[in-house]
Amino acid sequence: MTSKSKSIIRIILFLAIAAIYFFTRFQNLTSIPVFGDEAIYVRWSQIIKSVETLRFIPVTDGKQPLYMWLMAGIFKLISDPLVAGRTISIFAGFGTLLAIFITTCVVISFKKKNDNVISFIFNSIKDNFEIGLLSSFIYVFLPFSFFFDRMALPDNLLAFFGIVSILLSLLNAKYKRLDLTLILGGVLGLAWLTKSPAIFFIALSAFTVIFFNYKNYKSYILAAIASLISFCFYNILRLGPQFNMISLRNKDYVWPITEILKHPLDPLKPHIFDIFHIYNSYISLPIIIFSIIGFLLIFLKSKQNKLNLSVLIIFFWWILPLIADAGIAKVFTARYILYTLSPLIILLSIGIFYLLTQIKNVTNIFVCCLALILLIILNANLIYKISLNPKTINLPSTEVGYISDWTSGWGIKDASTYLKSRTLEKNVIVGTEGYFGTLPDGLMIYTQNTNQLTVFGVGLEFTLIPEKLTIAKNYGDEVYLLINQSRLKLLPAEVQKLTLIKSYDKPNSDKLLLYKL
Repeated sequence: MTSKSKSIIRIILFLAIAAIYFFTRFQNLTSIPVFGDEAIYVRWSQIIKSVETLRFIPVTDGKQPLYMWLMAGIFKLISDPLVAGRTISIFAGFGTLLAIFITTCVVISFKKKNDNVISFIFNSIKDNFEIGLLSSFIYVFLPFSFFFDRMALPDNLLAFFGIVSILLSLLNAKYKRLDLTLILGGVLGLAWLTKSPAIFFIALSAFTVIFFNYKNYKSYILAAIASLISFCFYNILRLGPQFNMISLRNKDYVWPITEILKHPLDPLKPHIFDIFHIYNSYISLPIIIFSIIGFLLIFLKSKQNKLNLSVLIIFFWWILPLIADAGIAKVFTARYILYTLSPLIILLSIGIFYLLTQIKNVTNIFVCCLALILLIILNANLIYKISLNPKTINLPSTEVGYISDWTSGWGIKDASTYLKSRTLEKNVIVGTEGYFGTLPDGLMIYTQNTNQLTVFGVGLEFTLIPEKLTIAKNYGDEVYLLINQSRLKLLPAEVQKLTLIKSYDKPNSDKLLLYKL
């Protein structure tokens, strides 16, 4: 096969992976309804787009705003607010896929000498295209990446900046260049404007540069410059009000060091089990076992009996933040460790690729390929359920809020359609359970700018119909109450004053109820 033909085949294969990625991500994108945090982020984005002076509104709740800024911009192109938010995640996911592909190739070729950065990258891709393609293939078919590529959450954007930080850190460690340092600092800064765990990227990027060049003073200077630039980016948030809320809200999610020292294995131990269940559900243990076998073969058959140091760095980028999260997090879910998935995929692809290359017997190759196909089918089955029948998914206990429980948004869009139709005849007032989150923010994102329609939260566990709704009814408005059945605490006499208009089923036997007063 000629070099030109080989290049054409490689391009076709990569384009096929890209096409499969976008098809799987965009098809039936709203199969899972809006989730509580999605509702908040999308609502903030709508406010940012509508009121220029409120660009920093996420900061008032301790959240960095970059993801919401991007979403506010895309509203001009996509009218459906949830689709707009999830589209950003899809493109961030594709950026992650590209970066994983390139980084995998660079990791394998890291020791090779080349004086030109661009030339080194292209030669790395040329020499290691197959393993890079395998890493991309794994990313496309992992339910872990698939699930969160289709959610309007900033975690995907953080994961993208994370893998780009790994790539730039490796290149900077190899070439020790100021231009790479400046770019790396900018990427780290953008990551920090996305979510607080970016602090891990800053520490690990400095560690990566110094790890390979600890005897060279220049590496320490470059690491300091990149960190300083990221700090300058982060301090843009001081332009908005209540900057201190970020550090205050972070305390709601992590234990202080003094508390951790009192019980170092709690929450570490239970969260390790959470990681096992998350990996088992979103990655599948057979894939992990395949990769572990591959790495064992590398250790056993390597002449130097040690891994390439660049692979060791990738291992650190995966395991250190993962263990840190497990050891300090009060709340632990899959999306909070999503940014550790990229280095894990690189490790998985290296292990599986090495395992396959060690098999010489044709029968064994056939069996191994058949096993991989079966793994794809298992993952494809979960991907199919997420896309077309999400109510049947069995997720780990840390993840149930996306599909069931009060945080899931089944019925909200349909309820908004009905309520908007009523505004053609009357002024409509809607009270919802809670004050923010799935309700009322989930309803607000679909009813924004609807004339004669007002939505507001009325709290939780109320036993009497809220006075605001009664006043609106007496004034002559058409008044509704939107509430989850599991949270309905009204006294029987109060329920008698309501007429059930719509009922929307949820997977856990709960229902979203739309009442008219």
